[in-house]
Amino acid sequence: MDNPQETLNIYIIYRGSSETARYTPIYKKNRVKIQSSYSRKTISILNLDYATVFSLAPYMNENVVTIVGICILIGAMAKSSQIGRMKALKKPRWDSGFLRTLIYAGKVSNALESAIGLLIENSPEKSQRQGTNQQGINKFNPAFLEWFIGFSEGDCSFLISSGKTIFSIHLHKIDLPLLYIIKTELNMGNVYESKDSAIFIVKAKQDILTLIEIFNGNIFLKKKQVQFERWVYNYNLKNKLSIEMKDFHFQPSLMNAWLAGFIDAEGSFMVSVSKTKIIQRFVLAQKDAESEFIFISKLINGYTEKLKGHDRIVINYLKLDLLIEYLTIFELRTAKAQSFAKWMEIYNDRKNKPSSEITDYNEIKKKASFINLLSPHHKRI
Repeated sequence: MDNPQETLNIYIIYRGSSETARYTPIYKKNRVKIQSSYSRKTISILNLDYATVFSLAPYMNENVVTIVGICILIGAMAKSSQIGRMKALKKPRWDSGFLRTLIYAGKVSNALESAIGLLIENSPEKSQRQGTNQQGINKFNPAFLEWFIGFSEGDCSFLISSGKTIFSIHLHKIDLPLLYIIKTELNMGNVYESKDSAIFIVKAKQDILTLIEIFNGNIFLKKKQVQFERWVYNYNLKNKLSIEMKDFHFQPSLMNAWLAGFIDAEGSFMVSVSKTKIIQRFVLAQKDAESEFIFISKLINGYTEKLKGHDRIVINYLKLDLLIEYLTIFELRTAKAQSFAKWMEIYNDRKNKPSSEITDYNEIKKKASFINLLSPHHKRI
């Protein structure tokens, strides 16, 4: 120790009152004795406030901590060997100072074990492992939330089942890894899988409340806004709450990841090849989204149309540059990212091919076939 006269004060709480026990190291012939202001009998009936003791750890001399650690080790040995249980001995030597030390150390070991167990039980890490969200919305990655909201507007369901408020995302099994990423990012819910599909489900009351905070005021599609409002109304009714709905002023832009999420849910990268012609384009489709699609089409240089009851945005080959630039910044997260990569190979081959070079339509057709293989879950419209 740097200071031979230093004293360790331990704050003790006993039956509603508190006192400070002074433990003074006494040095004699290379040995250290800890002298206490309390008698052994008095200390044995007191309770340590472990939160206070642990909070003082940074201020303790490392030699004192080492001595305490040795005492705990001795206590663990005492506990393991059940030295405290002396009934089996005919004439236990209670006058042995070393034996008494082991007995008291064993009691301290038991108390410390209980305290540490309580700390572990209430640790944030354990709560996170159980999938219960302990963080506010501001703790989430903003870029992920933008993508997640856009993706959810395409593929999520705000469900009400037997009065329960449930959130779900149902995908083809090829996107199972994505659902685990969503679960990890949000720190909530469970993922289930079957032969060909995978589903992410959130049911916990606190987690649903977090999702309400994420979506409230941030949904773009009008039909999804209506579904969400009914969903929140049911949650309020079930839990006797009065969460107020925010005005939906959000609009997608090329400066946020919402559109990338929506493309992951509803976009298609298409290439059709005949013997003498290549048609390459991008298509975004959704039911009952006419006004919203007019807005989006202006963002990405597309045009709108209706086909089989769906509203569609179409971007032809000559106007794809803006979309490609956007998706280079805000990357796709589903298996559709691989389709986009193959689609881009064809786009770059065509764009960079010298005009004098003959087009190999069979080779392009072969590459185009991989796009569909990588997105078996997408229904083309």
